[in-house]
Amino acid sequence: MYAPKQTQEHDFETIAAFIRKHAFALLLSVRDGAPYGTHIPVELEEKGPGSFVLRGHLANANPQTEDFSSGQTFLAVFTDPHAYISSSWYEKEKIPTWNYIAVHIYGKLRILSEAELVESLTRLMNKYEASSEHPVRMADVPEKAMQASLKAITGFEMSLDKIETRFKLSQNRNDRDYANIISHLNATGDTQAAEIAEEMAKRRQAGQ
Repeated sequence: MYAPKQTQEHDFETIAAFIRKHAFALLLSVRDGAPYGTHIPVELEEKGPGSFVLRGHLANANPQTEDFSSGQTFLAVFTDPHAYISSSWYEKEKIPTWNYIAVHIYGKLRILSEAELVESLTRLMNKYEASSEHPVRMADVPEKAMQASLKAITGFEMSLDKIETRFKLSQNRNDRDYANIISHLNATGDTQAAEIAEEMAKRRQAGQ
């Protein structure tokens, strides 16, 4: 990913928090010489102190599962939020742009055992059911249905061999333009624009 130095994020805690918040990823591999991608939830998990992996699963009907044993390097793309930046918000320059945050993870895949897959699915369900009025737990799923589901999917664990980041947040603008951008983003009423504005405000306050 093209990422000028001033837009790169190197703090792993910041990167990890972003991945966990924006966990619906694009998983990419190469099939027959061409890129192949699947949009799936991919969770960052800590296997041990300071040791992290990505975990997810695909339907066995998805041809990409055939790549799991290929030994190739996969790419997981995490993105959002993003927002259009109008040049009318600048004091002088009249060239608009786009602000966004993206994280690219490169790594090798290992197929999960059934026990590991169940553990991964349990964590996934617990995470997204937590805000439900009537949370569904893994124990609520009938055994027959669970076994059928397990046979229909393949779980994977992906190493974090290389991490690329781009937090493109108007770092090149002066303080006045920067403040105007934040103000206009908040005024749009768009949730993604507001998230970009929040991240920008936090960084300029921290002197970044």
